[in-house]
Amino acid sequence: MKKIKLQDIQPYIRYVNNYKPNYSYAEKERIIYDYELMYIMEGEVEMHYDGKMYILKEGDIFYLKPFVKNYIVVDECKGFRTHCIHFDWMTPQAEDNFTAEEYYIGLMKSSNYYDKMERLKRRTNYEPWDFHIPNYVNDLPYEKIAPLFAQCFYTYSEYSPVAQLRTKAIFYEIIAILLEHYNKKTGSHPTHPQIISAIKYIKENYKQSISVPWLAERYGLSPKYFGALFKKIAGKSVSEFILDLRIYEAKEMLIRTDMTIEEISESIGFNNSFYFSKCFKAQIKISPSEFRNMMKLR
Repeated sequence: MKKIKLQDIQPYIRYVNNYKPNYSYAEKERIIYDYELMYIMEGEVEMHYDGKMYILKEGDIFYLKPFVKNYIVVDECKGFRTHCIHFDWMTPQAEDNFTAEEYYIGLMKSSNYYDKMERLKRRTNYEPWDFHIPNYVNDLPYEKIAPLFAQCFYTYSEYSPVAQLRTKAIFYEIIAILLEHYNKKTGSHPTHPQIISAIKYIKENYKQSISVPWLAERYGLSPKYFGALFKKIAGKSVSEFILDLRIYEAKEMLIRTDMTIEEISESIGFNNSFYFSKCFKAQIKISPSEFRNMMKLR
């Protein structure tokens, strides 16, 4: 393994999935040849990694490295769903590259599959020496990181040159949040109990009509101070925060239900479907119907 500076990385995003098994099983012990960020979107799963066992729950991240033995145990009753990003910190040479479809998913096997597998076990991996996070991360705000993993999956699924650039940009944002979070764990990270409580309230009630003046009065602050403090801590305004939650939920509903655009719009708190479609397209770059059709082709 070769060490590089974080500022010198040239990440290669190999594969991003949206995985939700509908049965219980214990995975066969395996190794991976690249790096993986596994984000638990829902439920719970048992992770066995390098001889240790972890219970991963909604909002947790697990950072897997090459050639470390691991496997998961799934209980279908726990409602486990995850987004996983497989990547290299540096774009690999052709002889060191491979597809997740062949070596992780098993959809196909080339004629030189086993010869290449032996070469992959000796491939050169790069890792930034100044990126320090533990394998198990369980203290990041769900409302901040979950939409990024979801967006990474949706963007990756477009399979276009522009989508590749956007996927990489989202990956950079995820890494930046992880790095910033652990750089500030000494206590310099700004916190405020009223804002933390407000974030929790919004997450649970974002489908309702919520305004800054109403929130400010609820938490005993002036609207101007509340708005400024919220943006400082959450990284975005109240309206942006609510919109992100609504658009994320809309994408899930477009994929998982047969509800009409009008029904989805109303269910997530928009007054009319035209404005919903306008907001959706401004953020996702395609209309809700185009998004649904694109995902049905996957």
